[in-house]
Amino acid sequence: MESLHLLPVERVFRGWMLISAVIFGFAVPFFFFGGAWIAPVINIVSAHLCPLPLYPIPPDGVEGAFWRVLGVSMMSMLTWTCWKIYLDVRQYSHLTPIILISKCCSTSLYFVLFCSNHYLAYLIGALTDGPIFMLTWLLWYMARPADRCLDPREEDIVLAIGDALVPPGGAFTAGFLDLRGECLADIRRSLGSLAPLSLCGTRLLVRVLNVAPILAGLSLGTLLGASREKRSALLARLERHRWWLFRAMVLAVKTVVLLALFNRPELSGAVGYDPDGRIKP
Repeated sequence: MESLHLLPVERVFRGWMLISAVIFGFAVPFFFFGGAWIAPVINIVSAHLCPLPLYPIPPDGVEGAFWRVLGVSMMSMLTWTCWKIYLDVRQYSHLTPIILISKCCSTSLYFVLFCSNHYLAYLIGALTDGPIFMLTWLLWYMARPADRCLDPREEDIVLAIGDALVPPGGAFTAGFLDLRGECLADIRRSLGSLAPLSLCGTRLLVRVLNVAPILAGLSLGTLLGASREKRSALLARLERHRWWLFRAMVLAVKTVVLLALFNRPELSGAVGYDPDGRIKP
């Protein structure tokens, strides 16, 4: 896949998928031929460096091939997944949850087992797969929308908030949803000018605002799941909330939504702006 037309964060994610494919690919023969000695080596390290109990080793001193085969199977699957994403990061990025589910399960289970038995082997497993999970999730989340800037769910949240702020038949002739295509295009252009981390923060802000009614104790549901009337009332209550963080979230997302709306000629004239006029001193 040609990477010239990819966004910088997509190229970084694609590079990480190549690195991951190489690592998981190397793990396939390593797990089968050398996996039996991972736990004994960790026990040697644990015995010399920390007072943790040793992982129980079978009587013959090695782990059985039955579990190694399952590990090889998982590594083969992850190698193929990462390679496909590397080949075409836009077409196959939807495969990323396979990697995330695998690493989330292993990290959480290793951590639970370490808390229960305190074996160093479990802690090393959690500290190995945990960073892989976090880095993969972060890069995938940042690269997922490509040049759309927002993923489909985030667009739905923005549209729902815009509809609640400027419904059809309200103060203006056109409602937000009447101009949804044009407004989304303007929002993408404005967000596209942000640095990758700023864009990621804005997207997370949209998602957090969606669940803010639950966090603030105002509702058991999200903004997206509420009716237009209830959504408008929830936004108004959040905008007046005693905690400044909720007020700031509403103001930030409201600014993004309304600037795109009032940039349309259909609405700009309604607030007294003449696009053909000149600024007078």
